[in-house]
Amino acid sequence: MICEGYGKYMITLTHFNIGEDLLIIITGGEEHIGGISLLENNSFRSISKKNHKDTYVTKMIAPIIYNALHKDVLVVCGIHLDDATKEDIDTVLSNTHKCVEEFLKEI
Repeated sequence: MICEGYGKYMITLTHFNIGEDLLIIITGGEEHIGGISLLENNSFRSISKKNHKDTYVTKMIAPIIYNALHKDVLVVCGIHLDDATKEDIDTVLSNTHKCVEEFLKEI
């Protein structure tokens, strides 16, 4: 498990190897499942829960991991901050990128 940030800005990345594939779970704030993206053999699909924007993160992260590791990847994301400002969102996205960078260094 990799964590970046503090308090309401803390983002957690957990990963599981499932055979040759990779499952990435990114959470923060009030944890939940808000959206998913699957990238396999250059086929890209995303699903979002109603009124959720978490696929913004999954669509951004899945190609980074896929291109770095050349493994099929499913990214699940659930990040929620009440009344998030642009600065809040920017901080959360920055922490998400830091988690991914650390993950790619460790794997």
